[in-house]
Amino acid sequence: MFPSVPLFPFDMNLFLYGPPAVGKSVVGKELAAKLNRKFFDSDSLIESRAGKSIPQIFETQGEEGFRRIEAEVCAELARHGDAVIALGGGALVNEQTRATLQQNGIVICLRADVDLLVGRISNSRNEQDDNLSNRPLLAGENPREKLEALLAKRQALYDSFPLQVNTTNKNVFDVAKEILAQLETKTLSLKTTAMEHDILIGYGLLNELPQILEERNLRAGVLVTDENVAKSLEPSALSHQPLIVVSAGEAYKNLETIRKLYDEFLKHDLDRGSIVVAVGGGVIGDMAGFAAATFMRGLRWVNVPTTLLSMVDASIGGKTGVDLPQGKNLVGAFHAPSLVIIDPLMLNTLPRREYNAGMAEVIKHGIIRDVNLFESLEAGTGFGSPAQIAQALQVKIEVVQRDPFEKGERAILNVGHTMGHGVEAASHFELRHGEAIAIGLIAEARLAERIGIAESGLADRIEKVIERFELPTRFDGDPEAVRALMQSDKKKSRGKLKFALPKKIGEAVWGIEVDEEVLMSVVRGVCGK
Repeated sequence: MFPSVPLFPFDMNLFLYGPPAVGKSVVGKELAAKLNRKFFDSDSLIESRAGKSIPQIFETQGEEGFRRIEAEVCAELARHGDAVIALGGGALVNEQTRATLQQNGIVICLRADVDLLVGRISNSRNEQDDNLSNRPLLAGENPREKLEALLAKRQALYDSFPLQVNTTNKNVFDVAKEILAQLETKTLSLKTTAMEHDILIGYGLLNELPQILEERNLRAGVLVTDENVAKSLEPSALSHQPLIVVSAGEAYKNLETIRKLYDEFLKHDLDRGSIVVAVGGGVIGDMAGFAAATFMRGLRWVNVPTTLLSMVDASIGGKTGVDLPQGKNLVGAFHAPSLVIIDPLMLNTLPRREYNAGMAEVIKHGIIRDVNLFESLEAGTGFGSPAQIAQALQVKIEVVQRDPFEKGERAILNVGHTMGHGVEAASHFELRHGEAIAIGLIAEARLAERIGIAESGLADRIEKVIERFELPTRFDGDPEAVRALMQSDKKKSRGKLKFALPKKIGEAVWGIEVDEEVLMSVVRGVCGK
């Protein structure tokens, strides 16, 4: 039994957000008391700074003036580091304010039924409770009508936060308890005859990396990362062992980089008992894992994925490798890590395009095995909490446990990938992997419909979810080039491509051969030709 990892990083703020009257202040006070933290209410601080009530600020300076003061107060609150902070309902409409707060804390969005919110607002007015009635956007007649309009306007914003707690018909103690449960580190286990390891998913685990490795008797030898990740990490996360920094990007995922890693392993006197720790996206995990698999006939390694794509897909299952000029991952080995450590806070450092690219694999997991996951994405739910990452990972874990070396069922994890890899290569890797896979998911669903495997309308349903995450649905390129590059895919047998295709949401089949004329028709369609 290993010592427990921290509930969440103590030097990380907790921001409570949500619509008016949802209970941010009362829940925040209870949460702060449970955690022995300071509590701040942003609206109270705004009034103190302005020397006026919020309605008076709106009256004299307008909403624009109020938002300017609010942004200044939020930026100052972000620097506290270990507080519980209740935010005004419009505070995170400002994208810069949102980015600043998410870089310095965890946002929990509280929600409640509109009837409850209207009732609280009405009661507060009747009782002349200033704390609840200071709502200039809801002032005057018809508060329900105004509130419903406000909620509709902000729904996409509120939905976008992964951590959500509904306060309807719950007392403050139960809401605080539910928040703490959502913040807990999750532990999954992958167990097969060929590989066995844990996956830890929790806020702030990266900064606890030395402690976690020590507790599990994993003697770190070197840490491998790329130049981009090295710039974004706290020095404390990298200072406990020798650091190897390689060039960033798929273009450097080749045998030349592996040779450089071997040289560095020799330079730092790695032996059979040393641990290679990979901190980065899928490219770093693939290369560091392959170098570990082949150096001295095999070193143990620990995978610390930092992108959504690598968290939900590449970090699990033991596939490692590098590209050749002729195609992706043509040289590699199955070499499972001894431990996987996932810190969702790293998602806050990702550019939006990078995050969206990772969502392609989440969508794929819903398509092949998890109806509930896919439907939550259809509903527009934000993604990235420990529980959500665990849900997406569980799909791959269960498949890998039944087929660790891709002799059969594991091939369903390749849904969208045969076509996607062709598109990715034809774009000369200008498209991110996840962007190409998104196109491949739609194309292969259309292929499945054309040959009678999939239910009608499946591709359109998938396309709508992919569009929701701002991923491409078409490739403006040469269909002949896409088809030619698909031929180098590893999933062919005796020169013939074998497709894994969706039947319906939650179910897929594999080992499917497709008539060339039908295949080219679909490829032309996805290329708009």
